[in-house]
Amino acid sequence: MADAGNVYRHDYEDVAAQLVWETVQQSLPPLKVVIEEEIRRLGA
Repeated sequence: MADAGNVYRHDYEDVAAQLVWETVQQSLPPLKVVIEEEIRRLGA
């Protein structure tokens, strides 16, 4: 995720829309699950 963020922030003119879409569709949902579990675990 950090590497993708660096590309999106600093090399955005070369980022393909398809790459962004694939990241949103494939990488973010599992990350969201982990974050939600951690928030619940911490009692927030």
